[in-house]
Amino acid sequence: MANASEMVQLLTALSSGQNQERQQAEKMFQTAKAGNPDSLILGLMAIISDESVDEALRRQAAVLLRQLVTKGSDKDFAFAKLQPNVKQEIAAELLRRFESMTNQKMQQKVGDIISKLAESVCDQDDQRGWLAPGQCGWPTLLQAIFRLADCTQNTNTVLCEASIRLLKDVVDAFKTEISAAQAQLGGVVQNSLQHQDVKIRCAGFVLVCELVGILDKKVWAPLTVTGPVLTQVLVQLCQANLQEEVQECLQQYLEIASVEPDFFKHQLLQSMEPAKTLATLVKTKTGLEEGIRNMAMEWLTVYCEKKPKWLAKSLPAFAGLALECCMDLMLEVEDGPDALKEWAERMDDEEGEEDQDELYHNGEEAIDRIVEAIGMEAVGTALFQLVGHFSSQDKWQAKLAALTAVKQTVEYVEDHSHVGEMAKLLLAHMDHPHPRVRCTAAHAMGQLANDQAPHFQDAWHSTVMPKLLQLFDDSVDRVASMSMSAFVSFGEELDNALMAEYAPTFMGKLVSRLQSSKHRMVLEESITSIAVIAGVIGKDFSLYYDVIMPLLKQLVLNAKGEKESRLRGKAFECLSLLGLAVGKEKFLPDAKDAIGLMLQTDLGTDELLREYIKEASERICKCLKNDFAQFLPHLMPSVFKSLKLEGEEAGAGNVATRADDDDNEYVEITGADGKLVKVRTSKFEELVSAVQLIITYCDEMGGSFFDWIQSTAQALLPLMASTDEAMLLCDEARSAAYIAWSKLIKCARTGALERNQPPTLANELLRTFLQRVVVTVQSETDPDTLKDVGNGLSECLKNAEPGSLGGQEVGQLAEQLFKLIDESFIREAAEQKSALEDKASAPAELQADEDEEDDEESENQCRQCMEEALGGLMQVAPEYFATSVLPECAKRLQAWLGSKQHRILAFFLGCDLILHLKELSQPVWQVLIPAVLQGLGDEDADVRTPCAYALGLAAPLPSFAQAAPDAFRKLGTLLGGPVPKKRDDSGKIAMDNCVSAMLLLARHQHAACPQDVPAWQLVVNKLPIRDDEDEAKKVHKALVELLTEQNAGLIGPNNAHLGKVLSALAEAYKQEGLSNDELDIEIQNLFKRFPVQILETCAQVFSEKQQKKIQKMLTMA
Repeated sequence: MANASEMVQLLTALSSGQNQERQQAEKMFQTAKAGNPDSLILGLMAIISDESVDEALRRQAAVLLRQLVTKGSDKDFAFAKLQPNVKQEIAAELLRRFESMTNQKMQQKVGDIISKLAESVCDQDDQRGWLAPGQCGWPTLLQAIFRLADCTQNTNTVLCEASIRLLKDVVDAFKTEISAAQAQLGGVVQNSLQHQDVKIRCAGFVLVCELVGILDKKVWAPLTVTGPVLTQVLVQLCQANLQEEVQECLQQYLEIASVEPDFFKHQLLQSMEPAKTLATLVKTKTGLEEGIRNMAMEWLTVYCEKKPKWLAKSLPAFAGLALECCMDLMLEVEDGPDALKEWAERMDDEEGEEDQDELYHNGEEAIDRIVEAIGMEAVGTALFQLVGHFSSQDKWQAKLAALTAVKQTVEYVEDHSHVGEMAKLLLAHMDHPHPRVRCTAAHAMGQLANDQAPHFQDAWHSTVMPKLLQLFDDSVDRVASMSMSAFVSFGEELDNALMAEYAPTFMGKLVSRLQSSKHRMVLEESITSIAVIAGVIGKDFSLYYDVIMPLLKQLVLNAKGEKESRLRGKAFECLSLLGLAVGKEKFLPDAKDAIGLMLQTDLGTDELLREYIKEASERICKCLKNDFAQFLPHLMPSVFKSLKLEGEEAGAGNVATRADDDDNEYVEITGADGKLVKVRTSKFEELVSAVQLIITYCDEMGGSFFDWIQSTAQALLPLMASTDEAMLLCDEARSAAYIAWSKLIKCARTGALERNQPPTLANELLRTFLQRVVVTVQSETDPDTLKDVGNGLSECLKNAEPGSLGGQEVGQLAEQLFKLIDESFIREAAEQKSALEDKASAPAELQADEDEEDDEESENQCRQCMEEALGGLMQVAPEYFATSVLPECAKRLQAWLGSKQHRILAFFLGCDLILHLKELSQPVWQVLIPAVLQGLGDEDADVRTPCAYALGLAAPLPSFAQAAPDAFRKLGTLLGGPVPKKRDDSGKIAMDNCVSAMLLLARHQHAACPQDVPAWQLVVNKLPIRDDEDEAKKVHKALVELLTEQNAGLIGPNNAHLGKVLSALAEAYKQEGLSNDELDIEIQNLFKRFPVQILETCAQVFSEKQQKKIQKMLTMA
């Protein structure tokens, strides 16, 4: 192999177009790599240096050599097999070749090899690549690079540039050494940035950025003084029209903005640079590649995302400048009849859609991200001025930009008057002569409906719905389909009673379009629109069912074209939604046909259609419940097949190019048998989908799934308990499998009860989970993995039979859970200490500010899941827990409540103790209840929520009477205070929990309510509650019960509260999230029991929508 001609022959054969010749060469290469790596590596080095060899072969040799010195499996890491003296010889020779190489491209290739080798020889945790036994590192490399990168000593500008770039590439490997070499490093940086050759200045630029990205903040802090110079270099590169180098520098700028945005703070405060320069690039319409303008925009956007609070406080003009750039980019839309024709005929799922008008789309995305990051309060004025300015211009592109800005930002608008102004602007442009303006107006209307529901629908339906119907017949099919899409968004949140009035007209139009149109997008959106109407009006859709169902079946049978996958999927989707709407009795015969069509569909690698069919089968299961069992023999074999992570054995492939493959379709993993196998990345998604199907089947079928439990458990167990590399990559599927296992336990309990059998299978499943999953994580340190196990254990315990675990088992599990929580605290403390040490020496302007990210969320979630598992133990064995584990809980509460960082965990534990142990939890109340009352006043909504929830849990217990007066006062203060803002999700959920707690206190502890706290009035003023859906259903159910009991406090003196309470129940009726099927029936029966004259006296309180809903309730059978 050392013979040069043989090596040339081998390299030539490896690139051969003849399979047999190439495969034979690959086999020879693999044999040499395994049995004679010295000769192979030395032979490749000889080819790299031989200028008489064709340059393509030399580059190929360099690629292969880079592979061989790169850390990897023992099979591929050939450098590790060499003797120390050979390793040292190769390292030294690479340096010599790098310094002497005259071919610039080959010099770069050798530099790439050196940087990869540096990673291997400097790895403290892997000795295989070390140059000498017991000696980590490459002592001569860094000094050689410093010498060659010093442009005051090295007059060879090509070599100097290459050396600076090589220094950049080894920063990570030599982080400690470079940090200690401040003087040499400073000299290289300063001299390169001042050099007369602009390419050396460019190399200096990327070196500085790499240093900032990798070194500790205290080390790179002095480099902030280079900020103005870096901006100057960027300008000089633009002036020299070196656009490739400009893109490289912008990419480096972007990385710094992402990982160390503080680097730019001082320069921004001094001069608004580099923002001004980058904004100029964004707005430069000629002479610059689009990629440069896009990257400049991306830097402005990323900086807004990384430092939103600091910018709003210290540099408010930054966001306005960024928004101007977004609007400028959104003007970049091709004009002319040919461009319009191409746009109108292109389907939205066809390749090239996003590539067309790329600048426009990037501006569109950026304005959304900027407003989301900075907040409407800070940018609203600037944004509305820009929208007004652009919408008032005559050019259609300007109007398009204005409407796009509305579409992208309406989500963040809180003021209803602003929403109204946006709606008027959109309506005014839905008749615009240019199709793209009409289309975007419709698109924005749909987005507005999504983001401002249901208030927007309630207030604007009479204006918007006729306009959308008119656009269904637009002369441009793409506009018509977009108007249908907008109807889907608007209609999904339109009230049942209102939709019932519009349904005849809209159904007539949609059926007509479905039967007459040949345009795929019109057909797709017609189907989805019909599905929305069915979903909203429910059983009333029976009027249209017999016409629509045959059309859908026909579409499924006929839509088999290459580009009709989504159309077919939407037909399946609509089929299943119609079933949910009309109910099992009417749908069952068609359900059999639908399942048959699904089973006949050859999915191949069509992931989109696979997902549509999976979701449709879940809906059919939800509709049919127990009757779905008849389809399981046909469906479960494919589910079990999807749960097997099978791959094809990975061959050598084309070794000449494998390292440079950018094919993300496959991933190579080592299986349990040690073989390297190649698995499609889509297989991991298929695994998750299969597990989710099992969860749905269990949820909807309950005990009817009993006969499939054991085979399903057998199929799930390898996914949950395996430790090989393949399964470890399936973290999402494994997490879902834990939940599926808990569902199997529940089905086993229900099925056994229905069959009059003991819960033997449920208990076996629980013990299997404990033995095969929980035991294996005792040495686990990854918080995300532990979180998943804790969550799975919690769900398994909650679904288990009470008493299914013995006292000793409960005690051991509790001890293990507390241990895992303690270990999480230790990991978190170590991370915090390391972070503090890193920032200790940084200057004041680089210290943490209001935008400092919280890196502790994973550990917090891990601990919360372990605490939830403790709650599961309480549920399984409450008496044992109260006598044997509660004392330890008391100690933990005392300790955790004393820490601001850990008190939320304490409140969660307190909630579970009250929920599951009831009065048995009283021994901890002396510590818990005062802390809960104090926590209600905390500024952190995530603290207030569990505190309010705890009071709601304690309120029904007689022994809570002593603390009730203080609870009334604390809750009264919160309920009478300011309303949380629209985007303050945590604040809104905390408020809902306060309303729920006050209702429970008023109901169960009314005698303890202080006279100055109008408890019932405060509750009524907040109705209905919407944000915490669990609490919403509980509160609305309680209102029905209290009205049925004619509770005087809720009704109020002279029925003062009655209208508002009935209004809230009418609002909740048939609203997913606020009510459920059972509660809907209770609400309907309640309204029917009320005398008509009483309802009429309350009518002035009801909105138009509520009046229609009440009327419908009263007339329904």
